[in-house]
Amino acid sequence: MPSLDLICLANSSKLGSRCLAGLRVDGGGWVRPVSNQEYGELRYDQYHLPDLTEPHLFDVIRVGLSHPQPKPHQPENWLVDNSAWDLLERPASADHAGVVAASVLRGSQLFGNTQRSVPQAQFRNRPARESLVLVEPTDIRWRTEFSTYELRNMPRVLFRLGDVAYNLPLTDPAYAGSLQRRDEGDYRSSDLGIPEDRTILFTISLGEPFEGMCYKLVAAVVAVPPAWASHFRWSHDAGASVVRSR
Repeated sequence: MPSLDLICLANSSKLGSRCLAGLRVDGGGWVRPVSNQEYGELRYDQYHLPDLTEPHLFDVIRVGLSHPQPKPHQPENWLVDNSAWDLLERPASADHAGVVAASVLRGSQLFGNTQRSVPQAQFRNRPARESLVLVEPTDIRWRTEFSTYELRNMPRVLFRLGDVAYNLPLTDPAYAGSLQRRDEGDYRSSDLGIPEDRTILFTISLGEPFEGMCYKLVAAVVAVPPAWASHFRWSHDAGASVVRSR
């Protein structure tokens, strides 16, 4: 059974459990470990580390996997083999900064369009190329607003990629819970304890189909370590240009 070393870049809430994802340290791209549950969510006993903590962003973890288990809308899925996960580094050393920086999307489209979702029917004849991307957003605003469907405040993030504005749900538990408990309205990064001068990346995930659509989610708020900052100094004025084709 294979095991892979991953830089953890998402530990997101999903149906009362978790959805984790990371980049392979060898530069081989994204992996989303999943269970054999209907929606692939992971129980705590499947993802906890030897010290009983959860994987943190920028942890380097060794994950036991059984085999690839892609879905039409999520090609990065691998079934876990239920062996214990190992913590190799906390946090990842600067040696891994290049792998992360090389994976940042330099365009304005997410999963082929600039909308908040992708039609599920699109994947029936042509599976998704990806369902996980790392982006460097600008003009970030954090919002909590009352949902008449959920009957509670729901956390969202407003941001721009190049000249395109997005407004997506936030499922990173490190920030979603505290934002959800605030009064309705918009907030700055500093209101959430994030220094305004810190480089912020978002891990964007394509969620499970709901009423025929796969919605885009901000699965992780990735505050780049100061020691890595030089790897992420790009000009936002060129944000609309695509450096890495999709």
